[in-house]
Amino acid sequence: MNVNNDILCREEGAVSPDYVCKKHKFMPQSKSFKDNDFKCIQCENFVVSDMNPLANSTIGLCKLFSVRQFDGERKRACSKFLKSTKLEVS
Repeated sequence: MNVNNDILCREEGAVSPDYVCKKHKFMPQSKSFKDNDFKCIQCENFVVSDMNPLANSTIGLCKLFSVRQFDGERKRACSKFLKSTKLEVS
């Protein structure tokens, strides 16, 4: 608030900046999507090309948008990003 730097509390109304409500829970600020710097290769929708099975390739395509292959390590992830899950077979 502009008058005396008071903060508007949902439970108590206008309170001073150093007031701590008993219902207050500290929630650290999460990183935004752009701050995480995810790459396409980390996405569930990225399909790695199997042209050369002996090489550990990062070349592939996005099954949502792309028809051309590209390097998944270089391209930043889009807004449809889904973190891929790694499944291990033993």
